[in-house]
Amino acid sequence: MERIILDVDSAGDDILAVLFAAANPNVRLEGVTTVTGAAGPIEQVTNVVLNTLTLAGRDDIPVHAGAWRPIVGNAKADMEAPVHFEKRLVARFGDRLKKFNPPAPPPVRPATRGHAVDFIIDTVMANPGEITLVTTGPLTNAAMALLQEPRLTGALKRLLVLGGNFQTPGNITPLSEYNIWADPEASRIVLNADVEKILVPLDICEDNRVAASMLTRDDIADMQAVARKNAVFDMIADSFPIYIDIWREFFDLVGFPMDDVITVALAFDPSLATMTEPLFVDVVLDGRLARGQTVAHRGRQLLPGGGPKTTRICTDLDGRRFLNIFKQTIARYELAA
Repeated sequence: MERIILDVDSAGDDILAVLFAAANPNVRLEGVTTVTGAAGPIEQVTNVVLNTLTLAGRDDIPVHAGAWRPIVGNAKADMEAPVHFEKRLVARFGDRLKKFNPPAPPPVRPATRGHAVDFIIDTVMANPGEITLVTTGPLTNAAMALLQEPRLTGALKRLLVLGGNFQTPGNITPLSEYNIWADPEASRIVLNADVEKILVPLDICEDNRVAASMLTRDDIADMQAVARKNAVFDMIADSFPIYIDIWREFFDLVGFPMDDVITVALAFDPSLATMTEPLFVDVVLDGRLARGQTVAHRGRQLLPGGGPKTTRICTDLDGRRFLNIFKQTIARYELAA
């Protein structure tokens, strides 16, 4: 069983990742930490997680609020672009957008006391070699933890990082993926760290080459046909058709990409993905177009540079097997009920 800390920014697929991690028999979810990102302010991010775990019947899992802003960040208007993304969709989807990233109602329990960074450090250092940190949002919390406790690199089992792009175009700029772009300085700290990492880029999540891994209305119908008394699935069936439609019509994908869930699944079953050999991966900090671009050091270059070759980049995915694992995990909520 893989013991993980899940660090999220509570966008749509983060909700599915929390539900997936909380129910999958191969995962022991030690806690969830939150970071400001695509879903908005840290209060919104944290409340979404608390409400999601209550729905899952897992109020025993600690939730620690973390970084409320990036280390440096980008222009204010640029940083707010993902949160205001839905304004560009009003003409096309109208009232249906009410189910896309809605304000979270007050949770039934508060966040656990203590900052996310302290929770990460304390948990990992108390369990050396046992904890995998899975990040599915900006890397601010992870970077702050590595800076605050340098011994963390030797105590972590591994890092799973959702972020970056190499062949697939970026979703913020043509060169940059959101999680890395949102805090490039933090991303560089994490990707430069001398600790075993698996990097999950857009290439195996938000590309129609891996269409079999995407959630579609057909998948929801298939799950609905067999579901009985499953409140978690009922929420998915009610809330996620609009996500599917947006990613089909706006991003030209066949369904809703499951980036965050894929990253959690790879924590306990790396065989789902094809990966490179360990490489050094760096992050561009300059300019506007290239800021946040992930660069893998391959081949031989004349100028000196580089760092620890500790990052395996995922290049392909067994999407059909992954999606079956997701469906089987969500069905477990019915058994629990």
